[in-house]
Amino acid sequence: MAFVTVEDRVEWLEAMFGQFMAEMALLNKQAKDRDQAAEKRNQAAEKRNQAAEERMSRFEQEMRAFKDEMSEFKAEMRQSKRELDKKWGELANKMGTIVEDILAPNLRRLAREHFGFETILAFMIRCTRRRPDRLAEESEFDTLVVGPEAVILGEAKSTPRIEYGGEFAEKVGTFFEFFPEYRGKRLIAVLGSWAMPDPVVEQLTARRIYAMRMGEDTMELANAAALEADRVG
Repeated sequence: MAFVTVEDRVEWLEAMFGQFMAEMALLNKQAKDRDQAAEKRNQAAEKRNQAAEERMSRFEQEMRAFKDEMSEFKAEMRQSKRELDKKWGELANKMGTIVEDILAPNLRRLAREHFGFETILAFMIRCTRRRPDRLAEESEFDTLVVGPEAVILGEAKSTPRIEYGGEFAEKVGTFFEFFPEYRGKRLIAVLGSWAMPDPVVEQLTARRIYAMRMGEDTMELANAAALEADRVG
């Protein structure tokens, strides 16, 4: 049996300790390398996130700028349309075609959209009619839109005045004398103009006549709410 001295044991322990320290150093180096690699990945990820945030920020700025430009463009287009519509209305007034260009097409549209005409049975512009019972009496009607249950009588004025409401009311009052075939139908009276002052609108409302004038985008009935609320009530 071999005899192991204390010196041998000490040398063996020193060798084992040295091996242990070398393994620990290797493990520490590997751990440090892993930490460094992880740190590099984290830094790369942070750079990617920062770049993505910067791209998103630029995109949001570009979208805000685009929206602002679109809003300005839409405002310019609306203004241009209003100016064009105004010039068109002024030209129609000068040429005397306000009935054909403004009143008639809009009454036809409103017959369907507002007054609920399912069918337009007749559509007449600048219609001259004699009274069947008094052939000597003749009158001109700017526009007629005839539906199954109602008739729209439209009158156009290039420069509406308060007194025109009374004159048109008289024509409305004798309408069925000239068109007895439409008796039993509801008569809807509309006085139209490109621009109509509020006092004229109020006068027409008092006479239960619709006032049609240019709105934001198209011709509209300025007193429809007042007339129809009163009618329902």
